[in-house]
Amino acid sequence: MTVPWAAGRGVARAMCWHSLDQARIRGFLAMQFNIVVSTNERAVLLWQRMGFEIICRIPNAFRHPAAGLVDAFVMYRAL
Repeated sequence: MTVPWAAGRGVARAMCWHSLDQARIRGFLAMQFNIVVSTNERAVLLWQRMGFEIICRIPNAFRHPAAGLVDAFVMYRAL
C-alpha cells in the first residue's frame, strides 16, 4: 500500500519486485497476497502485470467506505 501522492510513480512496482527478489533469495517457491480488495483496480492490474493471478474470490470481505461490502481476491504467483 502506498500513499496517494505516490500513485503512478512506480513505488508499488518497485516494492513488489523487491519482495519477489527477497523471497527468491530466501528459497521461497511462490508469493501470495491474501487480501487484494477487488475495487482497488490499480493494484489488481499491477499484480496481474507482475505475473500474479487471482486464485480465489472472497465475497464481501472488505467494507469499502464508499462502495460498502466488496469482494477481495487471493492472488498468487510462482517464483
